[in-house]
Amino acid sequence: MEPIISIEFMYRQRTYLALVRIKDKHSFTEYHLTIMNGALEQKLYGNHIFVEENGELVIGPIPENEAGQLRLTVGMALCKHYNKPYSSKKTA
Repeated sequence: MEPIISIEFMYRQRTYLALVRIKDKHSFTEYHLTIMNGALEQKLYGNHIFVEENGELVIGPIPENEAGQLRLTVGMALCKHYNKPYSSKKTA
């Protein structure tokens, strides 16, 4: 069974919760986020998976729209929760 955690984040001066499903892929770890708010979850659609490589959380690629702002916000909250550094590089 995959571990699931809950994280809290601030977006546009409001506090929200997200569930994070953690998948160990042997050479890297994936974090699948589900925001506990229907409207925000729809905005994040397609941008909800974060990858950890070499102990660093990869936040990018970040779309240049509202979904990008949301992805950056929840990605930073995930980094804060795990006290991990981040990068914006795109993974292959």
